[in-house]
Amino acid sequence: MNIEIKNKIIIISSPSGAGKTTLCKMILKKVNNIILSISYTSRSKRLNEVEGKDYYFVSKDKFSKLKKSNYFIESCNNFNNYYASPIKNIRKANFLNKNILFDIDWKGARKLRKKFKKTDIIDIFILPPSVKELRKRLIKRGRDTNKEIALRLSYALEEIKHYNEYNYVLINQNIHNTAKDIIDIIKYHELLKKNDKLLDKKLKKLINFKQFIKI
Repeated sequence: MNIEIKNKIIIISSPSGAGKTTLCKMILKKVNNIILSISYTSRSKRLNEVEGKDYYFVSKDKFSKLKKSNYFIESCNNFNNYYASPIKNIRKANFLNKNILFDIDWKGARKLRKKFKKTDIIDIFILPPSVKELRKRLIKRGRDTNKEIALRLSYALEEIKHYNEYNYVLINQNIHNTAKDIIDIIKYHELLKKNDKLLDKKLKKLINFKQFIKI
């Protein structure tokens, strides 16, 4: 699928386990001119994760050095691990004339909003259908101990409080329907941009035509 709008910053956030990473992968498969902002992290690589595709995995010491050199546009600490988005990702998207997709939390989203114009950002918050369902999904992933799941649930409830900082909020009841809704939101912004261009063109014609009217 082709989306004509370019150079937009698309942010998808959600509590851990609500499905944002899966949704991001689906969007990237369905829409041609969107690239993923691949983050750096200090956590260990999980099974099936690929260096340079899922994350750039670095030590905490290396992460700290990169941060001090202003290599990142945003960074955060979650569950005793560091995550950050390199500035080069934005530059790459601009060079390729494409949109860039950020899979980040509310703290990262807040930092990006401070650095870019509101009209350049499409931000979407994904909610789970319920806390019970969220817990079920975290257990199903099989990554965490019961203690870690309880910690993630506690943190998720705090994250959810920030949903109103986003322009769009979706409940991820069905992953395919939610992916479609995200694409529809992006297409809506494409329609708005087309309308703005058409309006600007029409207004210029009207203004120029007025010069030839004798009053």
